[in-house]
Amino acid sequence: MTNLTSTKIGTFIYYIINTFSDGVHRIASSPPKAFLYFVLTLLAPVLQIISVPPNLLLALLPLYAFIDVLLTVMLVFPFSDLHRLSTLYNFSTINFCNSAGACPWLVSRSISDGVITYIFHCRGISLDLWRERQKDLEAAFDCHVLSIDYSDGSDTLIEFRAFPAKGSLPTKIPAPNFSPDDFVVKLGISYAGEYSINFNSLPHMLIAGATGGGKTILSRWIIYQIVNKGAFTYLVDQKGYVDYRDLREDCRCLDTNEEILDGLQSVVDEIARRMELCRSAWISKISDYNVLPGVEPQPPIFVVIDEANCLLAPTGKSKVEKDFIAQVVQHLLTITRLGRAAHVHLICICQRSDVGSIPGALKANMEIRITSHCADKESSMTILGTGDAANLPKIPGRFLSSDGTEFQAYNFSCPPGKNL
Repeated sequence: MTNLTSTKIGTFIYYIINTFSDGVHRIASSPPKAFLYFVLTLLAPVLQIISVPPNLLLALLPLYAFIDVLLTVMLVFPFSDLHRLSTLYNFSTINFCNSAGACPWLVSRSISDGVITYIFHCRGISLDLWRERQKDLEAAFDCHVLSIDYSDGSDTLIEFRAFPAKGSLPTKIPAPNFSPDDFVVKLGISYAGEYSINFNSLPHMLIAGATGGGKTILSRWIIYQIVNKGAFTYLVDQKGYVDYRDLREDCRCLDTNEEILDGLQSVVDEIARRMELCRSAWISKISDYNVLPGVEPQPPIFVVIDEANCLLAPTGKSKVEKDFIAQVVQHLLTITRLGRAAHVHLICICQRSDVGSIPGALKANMEIRITSHCADKESSMTILGTGDAANLPKIPGRFLSSDGTEFQAYNFSCPPGKNL
């Protein structure tokens, strides 16, 4: 214990020396900083000469000389990166160090779009330990961690990305790797940390928002996750799949009215088939059926409808079109009513969600509701049941869910980290 304590003291002294060296380097490499440092160091001697009588000054010269030298040394620290000492303190509060008692050393710190990125040099602390102690690190740094990973392929440099627990949410967050958990879908970052939903418990979803609110980016990110989790996905988009061109090959796209009806009918038939499989096996849901020995697993099915209000609103439509809409609504009601047990899910994306665009019975079956800023409280009430979305900031990607969570959606490109 004595050796470990002495090692920690030695490490702390080492960090102070390195912080001092960093300050000297910053002063020497910047003429404006060097000039300011020179002026500050002269203040004490000048004040002493002006304010102290010559005979007293001569008598106290050793003391004043000591004070001047001490101030000259101490003035170097404000020019250095003091975040290094603060991070050392943060680590020490949770005893986050290697076997020798050394805490990670801050190499660099940067802020972009509200996200703070730390690069730490660290030997003797594995990446797994960093991740295992994420909650402790969040408490020590008073932040929410976005990611912890190796930096630039190095096994001694750790990239630690986070945003402050207090204050505003970041506005541009790159999409992370999707969750390995079965159909837990990550949406973005809230004030409580990462915000996600589990389609196993809440099977159907409504996403609403005006143009420019970020709903297309959010829906693309959701589709990317579910298809990579092995879901069979139907995609309905009467705009010609302009926003989903890179995801079309992963989905069964339904373009015409005939294809939409045939596709939805096939989903309804599949629900009936899966329920018969469950009845035959004396179980209640397909997820239990999938774990039975010797059976063929039934993959989840998602029906994603973009611009659902355009597809379902009967206003101004002909009788033939209204008959088509009635059949579509009937299929969707069956999916939302029986889909949970069959692992079949519906996601509707729309610009508005009033009674005239999406039937109330259908909307009532979609337990996950998310919207961007609403123009008034009435619109917010229609979607969420509260008027809170009218107070939501007009920030692209900022959403409010029906459980009251405000979050910033991940900024998705396909695949994450690359531009289309």
